[in-house]
Amino acid sequence: MTSVERSSRAVSILRQIFSELRKCDENFTSKSDAVRFIMRESRGHQTTQRIHCKGPNEMEHLASTYRHYLISTRRLEALQEQYKGGERSIAESANLVGLELPERNP
Repeated sequence: MTSVERSSRAVSILRQIFSELRKCDENFTSKSDAVRFIMRESRGHQTTQRIHCKGPNEMEHLASTYRHYLISTRRLEALQEQYKGGERSIAESANLVGLELPERNP
């Protein structure tokens, strides 16, 4: 993969990360600490990929992994919100499918 292809892929992944951060936090801005940290790390990997013999796609892999983490976390929160509300009792569940529980003798 050429460096131009790698850099365009990295930019695309970074944009997706920022998009996910915007969805998670309504107060998210481009001047936040998270943006500065991510940009500093990605710029640091540009030079260290060659100097310190890190894998050529390490930055893209880390960014992609973080993007998947953010997407999965958002989906989990949506599912938990959708299905919250507690569980039904045994009697309610039985009535739901048309069954009745036997009466208990004292």
